[in-house]
Amino acid sequence: MVALSHTLGALRERDFRLLFTATTITTLGDRVASIALVFAVLHLGSATDLGLVLGARSLAEAAIMLFGGVLADRLPRSHVLVAASLVQGVAQMATAAAILGGTGSVAVVLALQVVYGVGAGVVIPAEVGLVPQTVSAARVQQANALLGLTRSGVQVLGPALGGALVVAGSPGIALAVDGVSFFVCAAILGRIRIPRREGSPASFLTDLRNGWREFSSRSWLWASVLLFGVGNLAFSSWMVLGPVIAEEDLGGAGAWAIVLTVGGIGSIFGALLAIRVRPARPLVVCTLAAVPLGGQLVALALGAPVWVLAASSFVAAVGLGVHLTLWFTIFQQQVPEHAQSRVSSYDTLGSFVLIPLGLALVGPVSSTIGRHETLWLSLAIMLASWAAILALPSVRAIRRTDAGAVAEPPPTLSTMSA
Repeated sequence: MVALSHTLGALRERDFRLLFTATTITTLGDRVASIALVFAVLHLGSATDLGLVLGARSLAEAAIMLFGGVLADRLPRSHVLVAASLVQGVAQMATAAAILGGTGSVAVVLALQVVYGVGAGVVIPAEVGLVPQTVSAARVQQANALLGLTRSGVQVLGPALGGALVVAGSPGIALAVDGVSFFVCAAILGRIRIPRREGSPASFLTDLRNGWREFSSRSWLWASVLLFGVGNLAFSSWMVLGPVIAEEDLGGAGAWAIVLTVGGIGSIFGALLAIRVRPARPLVVCTLAAVPLGGQLVALALGAPVWVLAASSFVAAVGLGVHLTLWFTIFQQQVPEHAQSRVSSYDTLGSFVLIPLGLALVGPVSSTIGRHETLWLSLAIMLASWAAILALPSVRAIRRTDAGAVAEPPPTLSTMSA
């Protein structure tokens, strides 16, 4: 096991301690709201409406992503995150007020979640570059590991708390909790002291082009992002049909909360496992680690009981923890530091830009060919995308490197997630 002092050393540094605390609070709020938003929309409309709301929010997030990457390379990244947190907090509080006040409708929730998506779109690019600025160079990977572990940990508590609030009270209460968490997060992030960048920035378009050049010059990167994006589109069926099936066949929000909570426990195990995994071909193992996600679709398509769905969620989350750790480690080692915010915006955009389309299509497609058939089709698409990634020579050519590893033994891998 990794010594405790080597695991927690980054928390001795003030700015990272603030970032870690803010991340923990806002991630908990988001996990609480994730289940609340789903059932709030289902109470107001249909599975198609749910797909439209989730899709619109994701589309707004994707639309602002490139701007967020450039912005995060120009301004103090902590200030960018403060502004994003305030936007997200206002959106969630307004959504909660509409639901609790009885004035909510699918259209109102959709509009407010678009606002939320605008705030969320700048978070990942800013966060990718902020971590190294809040901690000493020798502890960067350790800091990333701690952030990954806290995200995994609150993923266990969040859905359980969200499900309890939905069952005992209202989805609006859970959404209000999320809104408050963003305001607290903004107050904490505002205390981080990051020096302003020196020199005059290039034009917005020049910065975009430079970021694109760094992204497109690496075939393993753009090809993997494209194909993972196709797989993410297909996985949208789990996000939409899972809650619908839970609502109609498995007992409602409580059952779905169990599935998500067990998945959160799996993500903790995945993050811990990923600290020790050091494969010779990290991108190959990274891709294979995503394959258990397909097991969730199989369980759902077969009409499995809650405990089987929970078990499949656990296994998938373990794999996803390893997958994300390896992906961000490779990214940080292969992409120059000065371009990481912009390149990460292209990475995130490419990985998730198709999700809004997938979320919007799941309802109509499942109404046409059936829910189970939609899940099997999604599984086939995901398997094909993973196979295509593994077939790429540039993917197999990526080898393990110790460049950028922490100075403190034993070396660890980053568990920073998107």
